[in-house]
Parts: sequence; structure tokens; C-alpha cells
Amino acid sequence: MVAAAPLVDLLAGVAATGSALVGLYIGYQAYRGLRRNDEPAMRYLAAGMIVLFGVTYLLAVVGQGLIAFHVVTLGFQDVFRLLVRILQLAGLVLIAYSLHLAAGSRVSEG
Repeated sequence: MVAAAPLVDLLAGVAATGSALVGLYIGYQAYRGLRRNDEPAMRYLAAGMIVLFGVTYLLAVVGQGLIAFHVVTLGFQDVFRLLVRILQLAGLVLIAYSLHLAAGSRVSEG
């Protein structure tokens, strides 16, 4: 079973890299929507999606790589995990705020 560990690590790295790339693509599409509409709600939505779906996965992949290649010690794993969680929270807060702005603008229009 020990021989399967490197394969599992490789697959986890590939999945995390794929998630980062797809996340950045989602953020890019949100940014394109922002450029078309130029509404404050879209600005926060795009920023939240980029942070949540792109930056957090990218940081996780970079952190995993730095630890796997012994650039930093395993002790930094908790630091990377904390940074990822803080960025995830920030992205979710930005998305929630964008939804709040969008709901508020619909109430004032109607």
C-alpha cells in the first residue's frame, strides 16, 4: 500500500492544478461579465470568484509543491492551510456582498 502513496500524491496535485485552472477560467468569465455590465455587484462577484476559485487553489498547489520539493519544511503546511482558509472566507464574503448589492438594487428599482 505504501507504493501507491506517490501515485495518490501525484493525482492530488493534478486535481488541485486542474481546479486552479478551472477556477481562474471562471474568474476570467466573471471579469468579462463585469466589463460588459460595469455594475458594482459584478465587480465584487468577479473579485470573489477569482479569489475563491483561482487564488486559493493556486496557493494550495504552490504550497503543496514547495513542501513536496522540500523548499520549505512541513511545518509551513499549517500556514498554507490557514492562508487558503482566509482567502476562501474573503472570496465568499465578496460573493455574498455582491449578492447583497444586487438584491438591494433590484428593490430600489421595483
